[in-house]
Amino acid sequence: MKISIITVSNNEIISNEKNDSIKLIASQLYKNGFDVTLNQTIKNQSGIVANTFKQALELTDCVIFVSDNEFEKSYMCKKIICDAMQTKLVINNYAKKNIDEYAKNVPLRKEDATYAQLPEISRCIKNSLSAFQGFLIEKEDKLVFFLPLAHAELHHMFFSSVLPFVLLKAKGKTNTSYVFKTFGIKAGEMALLLKELIKNKHNIEVICNEYLLSGEILVTIPKTIKQEVVNNFIGELYSKILPYVYSDKDISMQELIYSILTINNRTLVFAEDFTAGKMTNLVYADLPNAKDILKEGYFVPSDEAKMKLLGVDSKIFKKSEIDYEEVAYQMSLGALENSGADIVISNCGNLESGDVTFAIGTSEGVHIYNKKVEGSFEQKIIMATNAIFFQLIKKLKQNDFHLGQNVV
Repeated sequence: MKISIITVSNNEIISNEKNDSIKLIASQLYKNGFDVTLNQTIKNQSGIVANTFKQALELTDCVIFVSDNEFEKSYMCKKIICDAMQTKLVINNYAKKNIDEYAKNVPLRKEDATYAQLPEISRCIKNSLSAFQGFLIEKEDKLVFFLPLAHAELHHMFFSSVLPFVLLKAKGKTNTSYVFKTFGIKAGEMALLLKELIKNKHNIEVICNEYLLSGEILVTIPKTIKQEVVNNFIGELYSKILPYVYSDKDISMQELIYSILTINNRTLVFAEDFTAGKMTNLVYADLPNAKDILKEGYFVPSDEAKMKLLGVDSKIFKKSEIDYEEVAYQMSLGALENSGADIVISNCGNLESGDVTFAIGTSEGVHIYNKKVEGSFEQKIIMATNAIFFQLIKKLKQNDFHLGQNVV
């Protein structure tokens, strides 16, 4: 199944958040074996939008039409879809009911009533986060989805309604796909390492993506390829990238950490300086049941906080040159003693230079690591966080809390 994604925004160049939202759904479709042929941001003039939609309908089996949550823009796009699909706008009772429910908590504007108007032949896709209601049209082997260009709304509606529907429709018709999640290798280095596999005679597609050393390798296998060939190909690819892979599933590091810790009934405590609370934030942002594994989290940016909350010896900070390895070690001991957690992660260092020191361990032993990160302050924090999570995953998978670079 070929899928086209059309975005219509008030801005000619959409914001990073909205662009990331579109990339997210495109990536998810690709990972599920769909051929995403068009991912295009277009100007909002009616003629350009209509021509782009018409072209997408001709070239692909499914069009995901994503529009800003602005009533005039939304109305224009719905009219364009109606004209192309030979239908008309009518009041959809289910959409009206959804809007009425939303209005119990949020005052509506007069123009919000237009969101209850949907194409007559469409089915409403409920949006409980705003008055904007999505819809699906299924006509003559063509699918058209209409969704809001707002991250939380788009994310929820895509994963709860759109993706399950297209997977069901395309059952047995999509290519097979594989995802390898990586850390510590740049996209160019991946491509060089896999160059013989990327240029293969079987038309197997290999795409390498990376940002701040956190990346993924996407593999799409045509339906006609024999399973023996697939097994050999995936086996060879995996052997080449094994040192950099933390999962062969589409899963974040924090989700994998949660899974492993839950299975083994272990708990964590974080003591953060360099990462500025990023580790705790990532775990709580992605994991609804984060409290099951994270007993406590400390953000101790100052010397005073480290001494007061974690019991770090004041003598360390009186020396002409701070021993960050000793600081990370004492931070970890204090966090373990305070929390009673099974595993501790602490970090400190010099954010300006990008030199980060982190400790991972248990009451039986703490291991100290040093890493250099680059970029803006935010990028350094993200890269350091990912490096720490990656190292924790390696140790969890190996059940190794006794062997490391430096055992203290």
